[in-house]
Amino acid sequence: MTYPPVPTPGTTTSATHDSRVDSRARKAASAGFVGTFIEYYDFGLYGVLTVYFAPLFFPAASATTSLLAGLAVFGAGFVARPVGGLIFGRIGDRVGRRRALIASLTLMGLCSGTVGLLPTYDTIGIWAPVLLVLLRLGQGLSAGSEMLGSVTFVLESAPPRKRIFLASLTPFGAALGTTVATSAVWILSSTADADWMRQTGWRVLFLAALPLLLVAVRLRTRLEDSPEFDKMVENNQVASTPIRTLFRNHGRTILLAGGVAIAANGTAGLLAWFSTYLVGSRGLQGSTVFSALALASAIGAASVPLSGWLTARFGQRRVASIILAAFIVSAFPVLWLLGTGETFIPLVVAIVVYNVLSVAIMPPAFTLIAQLFPANLRYSGSNLGQNIGTVLGAGLAPFIGAQLAIVSGSVFGPAIWIVGIASIGLAALAILGRSSHG
Repeated sequence: MTYPPVPTPGTTTSATHDSRVDSRARKAASAGFVGTFIEYYDFGLYGVLTVYFAPLFFPAASATTSLLAGLAVFGAGFVARPVGGLIFGRIGDRVGRRRALIASLTLMGLCSGTVGLLPTYDTIGIWAPVLLVLLRLGQGLSAGSEMLGSVTFVLESAPPRKRIFLASLTPFGAALGTTVATSAVWILSSTADADWMRQTGWRVLFLAALPLLLVAVRLRTRLEDSPEFDKMVENNQVASTPIRTLFRNHGRTILLAGGVAIAANGTAGLLAWFSTYLVGSRGLQGSTVFSALALASAIGAASVPLSGWLTARFGQRRVASIILAAFIVSAFPVLWLLGTGETFIPLVVAIVVYNVLSVAIMPPAFTLIAQLFPANLRYSGSNLGQNIGTVLGAGLAPFIGAQLAIVSGSVFGPAIWIVGIASIGLAALAILGRSSHG
């Protein structure tokens, strides 16, 4: 009989090392999941609840005007993202991934919780929308690094064979956060009257961010930094000026990453327009719309691990290209159902199809963006590329979607947006494909 070798003091067996690596990877994936869950719960609430609280902060003679003002502030959160990406990106590349992730998460939770405490326009006048904008900008600063920062951390902490799948748990947290936010709005809108939702209900949902924040910060403070970052510190390879180096040496990569991010974020961002259109423009019951959104979000969230597995199996560019092509093909059928459906089933079909595509694009797109950049610039570079997409994609999508529907007088107006930005992503992926074979 043979026995495994007994480790001498100060050494570890391969099995022990592998177990430690796997444990570190699981902790990183869990922390990434929880962090993006809170980010997308907080960030997503605004888009879903705009129809209720916009008139309280932006009173106007027309409900449509108030709604457009609220959606414009929704977009303002995305304007702050590049600044947040630069700030937290520098922290992540210079000081450590872990510290950047703790700082960005704390800012997001505090800003979201405070939104639930804000007095309205009737109480403090113009200061009400000003404070709302400031808090939305704070959310944007945080969100500017959370997703790609978490993906980067997991990719650098997991063994090669598990990297893509474990990193897909970060967007899974995002999808589930959106699901919980939408489900909570549905439950409250179904059990309470519209007046209570306008005055109190939306506040309760924002305040829920505070206890969630405590749980997530506790998880992240227990993490070690990523092995790749620790190795860079040991070898004195930490970039002293990551942002300057990126713009000087990696401009083309930033643009291509931005093209992928515009498509991934801009298609998904149009979902924030769905509820405002169905409730605000078509006048459908909020409980019906939010129940359809909640069910669609749950189905979409369940598809993220499958997308992560497919991405690991078939490659990021291939899976992302197929999903973007599916956006183009499904745009008109989805919008037709939104414009004509009166009952629960057609609305669910439309929103499920669109939502599944919106979340399935995240694993291939986000892991691809992170891996385009060298390790010592990865935190800054991936966030910079991603934020091009969030500002020009997700930030503009609800507002442009609403404007296209109004100007065209048709629910098919937003199809111009879907086809246009999906095509940008396909072009960026094609260029990256040629570069990898060149």
